Amino acid sequence: MRVRSRISPRFFVKQIAAIIKEDPRFAFNFFKYQIMAKEAFNIRHPFGAPHGRGDAVELVSLRITDMCNLRCHTCGQWGDNGYLHEYGMKELKAREVPLENYKNLVDQIADQGWSPIWYIWGGEPMMYPGMIELLYYINDKGMPISMVSNGTQIAKYAKEITDTCTILYLSVDGPNAEIHDNQRPAVSSSYSNFKDVEAALNDVKAEKEERGSLFPYIVPLSCITAYNIDYVVDLYKFTSQYADAQILYLTWWIDQASAIEHSKDYERRFGGKPQTHYGWIGDWKEFDHGVILDKYMEMIEISNKTGKCPPMMMPELTTKEDINTYYNDHTETFDYNQCVSIYMTLEIDSNGAVSLCRDYHDYVIGNIQTDRVKDMWNNPMAIKFRQSISQEGIMPVCRRCCGLMGF
Repeated sequence: MRVRSRISPRFFVKQIAAIIKEDPRFAFNFFKYQIMAKEAFNIRHPFGAPHGRGDAVELVSLRITDMCNLRCHTCGQWGDNGYLHEYGMKELKAREVPLENYKNLVDQIADQGWSPIWYIWGGEPMMYPGMIELLYYINDKGMPISMVSNGTQIAKYAKEITDTCTILYLSVDGPNAEIHDNQRPAVSSSYSNFKDVEAALNDVKAEKEERGSLFPYIVPLSCITAYNIDYVVDLYKFTSQYADAQILYLTWWIDQASAIEHSKDYERRFGGKPQTHYGWIGDWKEFDHGVILDKYMEMIEISNKTGKCPPMMMPELTTKEDINTYYNDHTETFDYNQCVSIYMTLEIDSNGAVSLCRDYHDYVIGNIQTDRVKDMWNNPMAIKFRQSISQEGIMPVCRRCCGLMGF
């Protein structure tokens, strides 16, 4: 059996008519991406696409900058073991892609006749100097945008975000400053990120209400860890005042043994030594994982009573035993054993490097600053990577990857 991550029907079922009326392009793109591309993949490719050729690009995942004002414990970039710590800030800033190159990328995507959803993240995307201008440029081309932010400058640009974004994902890990900031500490000890998060939630909601608009959907993202396990229901009660849905991650991670195993497997398949996955090494075993399901069910009960803000667990595991296994046995995949993201998602790193894998940009098929999208998408490097995953199966790093379990 093969499992796909799915957005809960609780999120859309009451709003389908309104969504189609307010933004038919988003309704079409979402249906095309979620149903026609993901769910029907094995119908369209009954033998698992051994040819290695990608379908039309349905999602552009743009990690637009390395810059971030936080050092969140769960982050593989700037967290406790993050892979960006070895770089100097000037070096990282200097390698950012100029805005005009991103506009050129948007034009190339449109010229191909593709109309993907754009998923923009970082680092912190609002720290990219041309962010607002790029949002309008993509929006003017008729492509829906989702953006992931830690709340920095979102309240300041609430109007612009509401003008351009279909979904605003906000990272929220606690119901108050003490818990949230403890899991998501800032570079500056005098800065409280929770204040920006609260202002972002409030101001974007107010802007939506003033316009009578559904969009952007406000969807907090929360990682369940030892830092907040005792407070996740309170976290949900806080976010549900503002949000349209709540996503709870069971934390993306890799253990030391699997990291070493992955390095060997990658080198055998492709040559070279991967590095980025070491940033995601974590140990989230120091709390009672079994209580997560109880707390999740309590959130669902609250949502059912209020008719608001459906919670969604990713990956959605339905037993305490499975949740315990998720945190304690990195070899278990819970039947998430086929990656289809690599056939429909263009992954772009902060320096313009293009890969097919969201968090692990070790395997590069080109660069948007020097290569054209149509030439990269099904070039020999891309085909080799997809064929390897299709024929040999997923790699050790994939077992806790949002591209596999949260895509």
